[in-house]
Amino acid sequence: MDRAQLSLATFHCPGMTLWSWVELAQELGLGGVELRADPGLAHPDELSPQDRRRLRALSEGGLSLSLHMPIHGVNLTWPVRSVAAASLGELVRTLELAGEIGADVVVIHPGRLPAEYVPFPEWHERSWNLLRAALGLLLPRAAGLGVRIALENLGNGRDRGVVQTPAEHAAILREFPELWACFDLGHLHTLGGSPGEYLALIGPRLIHVHLHDNRGDWDAHLPLGEGTAPWRETLQALKALGFSGRIVLELPDVDGLKRSVALLTAP
Repeated sequence: MDRAQLSLATFHCPGMTLWSWVELAQELGLGGVELRADPGLAHPDELSPQDRRRLRALSEGGLSLSLHMPIHGVNLTWPVRSVAAASLGELVRTLELAGEIGADVVVIHPGRLPAEYVPFPEWHERSWNLLRAALGLLLPRAAGLGVRIALENLGNGRDRGVVQTPAEHAAILREFPELWACFDLGHLHTLGGSPGEYLALIGPRLIHVHLHDNRGDWDAHLPLGEGTAPWRETLQALKALGFSGRIVLELPDVDGLKRSVALLTAP
């Protein structure tokens, strides 16, 4: 695999800063970096004008940048409407930051429904309606900024991800033709299922892949080969689709990241 197609994702990791991750990507010869818009990494409140200019210069110099929406405390479909509204505001600011620094993709999570609401169909429908409303506001803003939104599938957890199955992912993509897809292998593996079947269903809209390993029990973000996720099968399916988008290694372990890059790029 060509290193230019690979990106790394930024994480909270002792000894690592936003700029340490950028320097690591350059050291490894990777084509890009996915910046997480969380406090301590690349939140709009914290990036100075100088930081923004520096990131813009990197993107104009050939380093592909993408942004991942804030994760902690942000949920577009939470039953408390004020939380969902505040989450939408965070995503608008993330889009604006992406436009400013030259990031071309913003990855968003569809939200989760709390476990005790899951048995009630009306709450599922309410979550979907909140997601539809959010996308109706976000997508025109993204288009005006020259940014593509990629909706990510969620994995197993106590709370139920609004978009977990390939059918759910395909359904929202059909509803919003300007929406793109991010496929997360680790999330799928916590639910079971075939990556080949999943990718075949969303393939025409797929622009972004998150690659990491786990043992099927939880989203551990292990280096490739240290779990049971079918990452080789995933790469074969991507090749069959002619996928040319970004493959992001979501690995907080620096040494594990280096091993995974070596594994993917070995002759």
